[in-house]
Amino acid sequence: MTNQESLELVREILKAPDEEKLEKIVSVNLPRIDGTFFSVLNQSVQQLRREDKPEMAEALESLSDRMLRMKTLI
Repeated sequence: MTNQESLELVREILKAPDEEKLEKIVSVNLPRIDGTFFSVLNQSVQQLRREDKPEMAEALESLSDRMLRMKTLI
């Protein structure tokens, strides 16, 4: 996955209107999620913290942890 693809996926995740849509986005993309994606995701978390958006940062970080666990189970 390229940096740009990873960034687009992070944006899509952040725009998910509800938990059901979020889970669908994650499950569809899980096979192609890689280290580049997690690096971009971590950068996004740091950016949200710099922008004083701790709730969004924590939610994204929590999702990252869940996705990493899902990825290691495959």
